[in-house]
Amino acid sequence: MAKILITGGTGLIGNALCKKLLENGHDVSVLTRTLIKSSTIKYFLWDVNKSIIDEKAFDGIEHIVHLAGCGIADKKWTPERMKEILDSRVNASELILSVLKKRNIKLKSFVGASAVGIYSARTSQRIYTENDLGLDDFLSDTCIAWENSYYDLEDFSERYAIARISVVLAKEGGALKKLLPIFKLGLGSGIGTGKQYMPWIHIDDLISLFYEMLFNLAYNDIYNAAATEHVTNFSFSKQLAQSLKRPFFMPLIPSSILKWMYGDMADVILEGSRVSNDRLLKQGFILKYPDLKTALNQICK
Repeated sequence: MAKILITGGTGLIGNALCKKLLENGHDVSVLTRTLIKSSTIKYFLWDVNKSIIDEKAFDGIEHIVHLAGCGIADKKWTPERMKEILDSRVNASELILSVLKKRNIKLKSFVGASAVGIYSARTSQRIYTENDLGLDDFLSDTCIAWENSYYDLEDFSERYAIARISVVLAKEGGALKKLLPIFKLGLGSGIGTGKQYMPWIHIDDLISLFYEMLFNLAYNDIYNAAATEHVTNFSFSKQLAQSLKRPFFMPLIPSSILKWMYGDMADVILEGSRVSNDRLLKQGFILKYPDLKTALNQICK
């Protein structure tokens, strides 16, 4: 049994990871802004904005999974929201580091979240690897600062790894939770040109990856958490309609409407390039859902 501390443990990914860890007999603690009563998980308070953290959460901890960060696409990108997105990631890492330093804790592993947004919100034919960076934009700059905030944590862990997460496909949350009601009505469509690529990963594969990164000594690097099949927004939308056995005839939603509604944030869904998962596969990771049809059929069944 290992003792694991998770930040962002109440979100889509965090909930699924907690469930897997508990099923495998591990001791799970979660840092959260609101205490939750539970017979299986220990919850501890923290407030990144106020630099408040309950240090008891670190008692006996051997591993940390850092998922915390406010949603990139939850609100329109005002200057205040953009600062909040960046600070919620970087300041959270610094707060964790301060406790590790103060208590001189040496972890067995530290696993940090990042995103394929590090390659920027641009559509191109390039296939990005973990050695690449995108153009200078908000998404790329935020992800770079996010990953840089992990570097000093390396001194307090025997091993650390980073997952650059793609669009996570799950029935319980994320993009699909918003899309499913529309597509079930037969009103689903592509967005913008529909030609932008959409890196994705099934929630089960992502959780399996985090589990490997926690306990498999071979995982000590940055990995694109993405499925093997490259799909465009249009092909994704069409496959989702087919998996739901619904018609797919609606015209593409014009980019101008999204830009008017969401401003620069619209680029999150209007742009996108391919990412390579070769490093992950060479590490020996086996995807349960490498192609979109298999993934969506499982979710929509």
